[in-house]
Amino acid sequence: MWARRYGSIVERFRKFADSDPDVRAALIVGSQARTDVPADEWSDLDIAIFHIDPARLIDSTEWFQPFGTVVLSMVEATAVGGSLERRVLCSDGKDVDFAIFPSAALPFIAGSPEGLSVLGRGFIILLDKDHQLGEFGVVARSKAPEPLGLPTEEEFLANVSDFFYHLLWAAKKLRRGEIWTAKMGCDGYLKLLLVRMIEWSTVASASTTVDVWHDGRFLDRWAPPEVRARLPATFAQYEVRDLPRALGETGRLYSRLAHQVAGRFGWNYPTEAEDTVWKLVDRTLRDPPLSA
Repeated sequence: MWARRYGSIVERFRKFADSDPDVRAALIVGSQARTDVPADEWSDLDIAIFHIDPARLIDSTEWFQPFGTVVLSMVEATAVGGSLERRVLCSDGKDVDFAIFPSAALPFIAGSPEGLSVLGRGFIILLDKDHQLGEFGVVARSKAPEPLGLPTEEEFLANVSDFFYHLLWAAKKLRRGEIWTAKMGCDGYLKLLLVRMIEWSTVASASTTVDVWHDGRFLDRWAPPEVRARLPATFAQYEVRDLPRALGETGRLYSRLAHQVAGRFGWNYPTEAEDTVWKLVDRTLRDPPLSA
């Protein structure tokens, strides 16, 4: 797929990387290198660059200009590896994420569980000036993606506390009339905590290994049907009367899944704390009634 859609960009990048002595290695990763859920016409191109001086590429907008007619570029944190990536959008709709790592970090990223979880889904070597990729390439290609790790009891309880704290927080914002903030709490932060609980519950309840992708990616492929069926009701319209309903649906789905996880591992569930929060949410939103 990448050769047809992104071939010209890749070849121009190769010439740049070959001519820059500080670029020591480069890989195509992500959808363009995957066999499971491979790239389609909407997929971007992800290139991991290992550079002696990453800041030189992060801070510059000149080096990638020859790759296409660039209309937008920005810098974000990488999904794995603790570095930064420069995202580039071209006028024809092609978008490329250049994840830029220190060259010295290559052996550590290649050998880390999170690094292998990405590389294990597929990669294509574009450049390997120091011949570091051969050995780990064999390992990564033979390694299936790591299944999602289940939480410790401490991590689980921290998630539960975080969720119910912010459930009440969102209710208070709504009661004050801060609809935007309440909406972002309901359909932003609380949903991040909910999807993590969906991941944990799915893995804990499955009789076989489930390939749960990070951050809800391809959730409609791996989440149980009964969970997917309840998700639409958890999202709110930007409307003061609909937000309490969506908060309630989000909280009840989260609670059911959290109880499943706690029961699966025999952990004590903070039932009293949850009950207290529900009472406070109800009181916050009903007494006195919300104005239209």
